[in-house]
Amino acid sequence: MNKLLIVIVFIAAILRFYQLGVNPPSLTWDEASLGYNSYSILQTGADEYGNKFPLSIRSFDDYKPALYTYLTIPFIKIFGLNEFAVRVPSALIGVLSILAIYFLVKELLQKWDKKYQEPIALVSAFFLAISPWHLQFSRGAFEGNIGIFFLMLGILLFFKGLRDGKLFIISSVSFALSIYSYHSFRLLVPLLLVFIVFIFWQEVLKKKLFFVIFLISLALLTLPVYFSFVKAQASNSRLSMVTIFSDPTVINSSIKRIDYDKNNNDLLGSILHNRRIVYSLAIAKGYLDHFNPDFLFIHGDGGVQHHAVDMGMIYLWELPFILVGLYILVNRRNRYSLILILLFLLAPLPSAIATGTPHPIRAIALMPVFHIFTAIGTVFIFLKILKIRKMFGRAILLFIIALSLVFNFAYYIHQYYVHSPIEYGYFWQYGYKEALIYAKENETKFGNVVMTYEYDQPYVYYLFYNKIDPVWYQKNWDYNKNGTIDRFKRVVGKYTFRNIEYSKDINISNTLLIGTPQEIPDNAKVIKIIKFPDGKTAFKIVET
Repeated sequence: MNKLLIVIVFIAAILRFYQLGVNPPSLTWDEASLGYNSYSILQTGADEYGNKFPLSIRSFDDYKPALYTYLTIPFIKIFGLNEFAVRVPSALIGVLSILAIYFLVKELLQKWDKKYQEPIALVSAFFLAISPWHLQFSRGAFEGNIGIFFLMLGILLFFKGLRDGKLFIISSVSFALSIYSYHSFRLLVPLLLVFIVFIFWQEVLKKKLFFVIFLISLALLTLPVYFSFVKAQASNSRLSMVTIFSDPTVINSSIKRIDYDKNNNDLLGSILHNRRIVYSLAIAKGYLDHFNPDFLFIHGDGGVQHHAVDMGMIYLWELPFILVGLYILVNRRNRYSLILILLFLLAPLPSAIATGTPHPIRAIALMPVFHIFTAIGTVFIFLKILKIRKMFGRAILLFIIALSLVFNFAYYIHQYYVHSPIEYGYFWQYGYKEALIYAKENETKFGNVVMTYEYDQPYVYYLFYNKIDPVWYQKNWDYNKNGTIDRFKRVVGKYTFRNIEYSKDINISNTLLIGTPQEIPDNAKVIKIIKFPDGKTAFKIVET
């Protein structure tokens, strides 16, 4: 293996594993859910609700793909149920992604001059290794990070399968794992494969037996996923929650305008305000949002768990190199390198049909392509600079480029490790662990513990940090008669999780109340205060 590639992989590993269990400063409720369900399956073969080896994790009735949960099981077995174990699969696969992009770039640029292939592949791997976008999702339990690795691996093996048909079969497994990892790939993978097969149809025909096996394998492996879309639950529940087609705010204005048009016999208005046009415009806006410079280079999206403080998804210094790289790729394109352009154009589609754009996880397939563009631009500009006759001029230009990279990287590291845990700690649900540790240490003194639901899903932290026996919980989780869950109230043993009504709850005898500053008044006799990293009060704890 190339020695430089080994160094790059080593750098990637350090950046992904350093303080992995400490920063981000706490687990999100999704991470805690993934961890506890892995623990439950490890202990019992069933998730927290007693479903045996599920293909979708019910979680908070948002039905997450199950692949990450299963990948976490061996690490919980080794390290125990803790933050580090939950995040290790993402960090490890984040490191493996460096190798995947290196070999993928070499494969897709195989028709280019050999003096470009190796350096572009190495530089692509390096930029992915230090990528804010990739680091953010490699250091947390994000399913999309798993999906992008298996997508890159699937594309790589598919093209190698054009030479060695047996690799088609492994490619189908990799594509299937991508589909099982995260919802976005359930749309992206089939779309991308249709284009790839169309472009390389002649080569595919030469390996038609293996390709037929590829199609059958992929269909059989992913049939449970796509079959679930015709059911009222499982994996399509999440889609129905986030798609623009289920968001009434998208179409409400159109309905009002059409009513107005009909009352005024305005035929043209009725056509222009048709819901199909409204949805098309909403999708176009959502698609273009992912190319917003503010999202990419300055502030990122609205979800603070998706980026460091005052950081975009990629470095600002990359912008000119991305533009140069894209220009060169378009002008030097062949059928192989065209796949990069196709992936670039298709990647935002799954996010575009959902609410809350831009969304860096749903559009995570954009991320490696941006870094490949940057690598192409960097290599070509570097080679141009080397042709400058005056040594002083070469040195100045190279110094400016290197200084920009180092400064931007140092700024990101500072923001990520110094400011983000403090300023964004609240969003990472900091304080649940500390409050529940205190409750655990003192619970024998009280008949009841009531904890607020204000920050959402506190019960899963209780299950996680107390390592509640899954066998017991599967028999005792509270539910309504129709099997549904009350999202804002859960009862687990002596613990009740709901919003605090202080004027009433203070009269319940022998109870420990854990509430927010808004729920517990200033004149209450607070026995413990849990603070966010920025010093603001997260929880007030009162005994009745």
